[in-house]
Amino acid sequence: MIHGKNTRLSEDQSIIVATVLGYPVVKYLEQEDGDKLLHISVTPLVKLAFNRLSATLSIKPTVADIYGVQENNLEELLELAGLNHGIDHDAVAFVKKCIRENKFEPIDVAIATGREPGIGSDAYLDFAIEIGPLAGTVDEEGIIDFRERKIMVGVKAGDLIATKIPAVPGTPGTSVLGELIESKTGKDIKVKNYGDSTYSSDSGEIRASKDGVLSVTNNTLIKVSSRQTVNGDIDFNTGNVETHGCMKIVGSVQPGFQVKVEGDLGIGGSVMSANIECGSNAVIAGGITGKNSTVKTAGDADIKFIEQGRLDAGGIIVIRNQAYFSNIASGSDIRCLPSSTIAGGTMIAAGHVTAGTIGSESSDPATIGAGIDPERLHQLRRLQTELIDRQDELIQWLQMHGRPKARKVRKMEAAIDEIKLQIIKLNLIPGTEQFSRKATGGSRDETEEESPLYHTGIDVDKIRIDIHGTAYPGTKLLLGNRSMVLENSVSKRQFKLSADMKRIIALPIRDRS
Repeated sequence: MIHGKNTRLSEDQSIIVATVLGYPVVKYLEQEDGDKLLHISVTPLVKLAFNRLSATLSIKPTVADIYGVQENNLEELLELAGLNHGIDHDAVAFVKKCIRENKFEPIDVAIATGREPGIGSDAYLDFAIEIGPLAGTVDEEGIIDFRERKIMVGVKAGDLIATKIPAVPGTPGTSVLGELIESKTGKDIKVKNYGDSTYSSDSGEIRASKDGVLSVTNNTLIKVSSRQTVNGDIDFNTGNVETHGCMKIVGSVQPGFQVKVEGDLGIGGSVMSANIECGSNAVIAGGITGKNSTVKTAGDADIKFIEQGRLDAGGIIVIRNQAYFSNIASGSDIRCLPSSTIAGGTMIAAGHVTAGTIGSESSDPATIGAGIDPERLHQLRRLQTELIDRQDELIQWLQMHGRPKARKVRKMEAAIDEIKLQIIKLNLIPGTEQFSRKATGGSRDETEEESPLYHTGIDVDKIRIDIHGTAYPGTKLLLGNRSMVLENSVSKRQFKLSADMKRIIALPIRDRS
């Protein structure tokens, strides 16, 4: 006798107990040796949507002499199932009529609807001067603007740069179980200003205090500073370069050199096996090449291509041509032109990813991730490596000492179990608590998720990967806490999480001019 869904075994393993109100389902499972297993599960009387904003009632015809849903106990059963908000009384009357006549096929009836949280608006900066176009801006039609990122905007002393518009809070919702659902909108922003700029918390105004050039990082950090120009390459003639302002490099950054800029950075050529640190936004007209090339920006990064390098950005990353065998991470979105190509390497975004062609018939597979905190993904990989090391240590100890019940073994096994639990519970979705997943299931893909309405992370619909070209077999897709490997080539597909966040689904992409 084995127990299935919505049941559990008693402590003495002799009784199967229902864990929900519902209909028992009993069937025999034939085994290869001819034996039969008695399998018992329960179909819930009331089925809740994953977000608990709706519920359906399953009713089946009454069988003589067997207890079932009766007309006079329907309200009591709904109450026992926990429904206490948004019950549809017309639906209740319809169900009672079905029960009374007892002439119907088994049906599911929408029985209750909750109240969704009201939409507010987040705080934002209303810019008084033209700072765009921004890298990869998406318009109302969903079309991405791939004009070159505008940086180093000139301002005069006293110019109004922007005004902070306060957040408007949303209204809370209610689940069909009567639970309060907080609105996820209406978040405040912390305005930071540096250099020759001032911010008034009373008026919300940010103004330039001196003439200079403006850097805007992630739409919340404002800096007015001077601009330095290098009319050639960064090489032995210039040495390493560091500035508190903005910098324009007409040429390239040669191998082995380092550039540190606190404001915007524009490079007319390429970065070749060099190290770049930018405190705002970077536009690299050429590309990033070489295993020793590292580019890190606090804001957006707009590049032509990257080959065997590393690119980390706090804001949006735009790739215009290709990304070959590189490690790319964004604290926002990654947007590649539809004509671009990705081969090998990893591309991880806290927001969503827009890509052209991924892989080829001969290249190593690429890993593409959306809705993932890059730092937490690094932590997951460290935990997975540590788990392998701890398991190897245990095997070696047992091979040397051969005492499986020793205290040392128990201690090592407990440490392994703790690492496994951390791996399962680690939530990769930005904005969520670090270890906030339910520890149900033996692997990360089997573990249940919290409802998207009950965490402060990004909306589930924003966790997506849009492929405008072709993705070849072997491509690994990571969306939030779920993963999949493509077995066949796919073209023009959007991959996103299902509403319950349990699986990855694929939808066709509509062509847009």
